[in-house]
Amino acid sequence: MSTSPLASKRIELAEKAIAKRFKEGRGSGVGRDYLPFLTVRDVPSTGRVHRLPSATVGRVHHLLSDLEHHVFCQLDWHPEVVDIREQFPIALEDSRALAQRLGIAHPSFSGVDQVVTTDFIVDMNRSGRVFHKAISAKYAEDLDDPRVIEKLELERHYWLEKDIPFCIVTEQEIPRLLVENIKWIRPFLASYVFNAVELREYFAIFNDTKRFYPSQKITDITKKLDDDYNVEAGTHLSVLRHLLAQRAFSFDMLNTSVKTLVWEDLIPSELWIAERYEYVVGE
Repeated sequence: MSTSPLASKRIELAEKAIAKRFKEGRGSGVGRDYLPFLTVRDVPSTGRVHRLPSATVGRVHHLLSDLEHHVFCQLDWHPEVVDIREQFPIALEDSRALAQRLGIAHPSFSGVDQVVTTDFIVDMNRSGRVFHKAISAKYAEDLDDPRVIEKLELERHYWLEKDIPFCIVTEQEIPRLLVENIKWIRPFLASYVFNAVELREYFAIFNDTKRFYPSQKITDITKKLDDDYNVEAGTHLSVLRHLLAQRAFSFDMLNTSVKTLVWEDLIPSELWIAERYEYVVGE
């Protein structure tokens, strides 16, 4: 897997920008109401960033690298995950005190201490018991940088003191099949701009198709749909890929290849059924 251009980038904020973000409530809230401390608009324009809707939470998430995107897809698919909060900030007073105790220079830029963020805070429900996990997504080559390691140590100690497990995920832990499936779906995220009526109609068409042709491959039946509706060949497959990217439907992306996908593999989103989803237009 290639390294994201963002891997070597840093996001530097002035004191006023940091104060403004906290005043706006960045890094607070849960579920659909959570506001990430950093968004895709805050990163360099050359970075590989993603705005991706969640089937679990129902809001658009801000992912600052391809690796974060891949980790997010795993989390969003996981049946025990109930909330995902990305770009989660650690209060400056806490990270400063911790850095002093550990003898680590606090991350700073031009004399301004920068907010330490954790890539993902995840809430998981296992047999009725909710617990939390903190995750940092880092490219393996970045772990050779002593300053990256020091920042990770700050994160690790902070979360361990709160009895929250902290782990690092690199591209080497991402399953190859998951990446292949993402590459098949991802380019169609913003390939269409549908209104609410059109989305409802396509969602209903695919739900009905799943009911009537459960064991048929999606490629075979989408061809039939093109013929039935007298539209250009490939239209319904493209729209389905768009709705998959928008999380209207999901499937076991870790164990099922899109090459063998059949209709019964697709799980309609409860958020889409209830029409409580957030639709991504453009990027």
